[in-house]
Amino acid sequence: MSVTESLKDAATYAALRAKLAWLTHQVHVHAETVTTLATTVDETAEQMQDASETMKALAVDAATTAEFADAALTMTGAKDAAAAYTSAADSASAAADDAKTTVESDHGGIADAVDSSPVEMAEAAFYAQQ
Repeated sequence: MSVTESLKDAATYAALRAKLAWLTHQVHVHAETVTTLATTVDETAEQMQDASETMKALAVDAATTAEFADAALTMTGAKDAAAAYTSAADSASAAADDAKTTVESDHGGIADAVDSSPVEMAEAAFYAQQ
């Protein structure tokens, strides 16, 4: 479900705030997953490099040592990509937090006023500036 599709059913401001809070939470959950995976890739890259160096020190045949060295190089590339992905996930989390804060600070007072009003709100067209 895209963000646009997700927000279409938020017919009221309260529903929009709830949906935005949920989406912000989801961004943070995914960012944590990315960070965990990036850490695993980083550790695996180091282990592959260590294995290659150990085999070389033990005079394992050059072809086998080279295979592990190539795998370590590939994992190092994956580690660099994972670091960039983690950075992007962190940026997405910060942007989601900013969006949530902006909505709440810019419009929260309106929601509070509507909620505490002794009368029902009119249709939106009533409030439109002509």
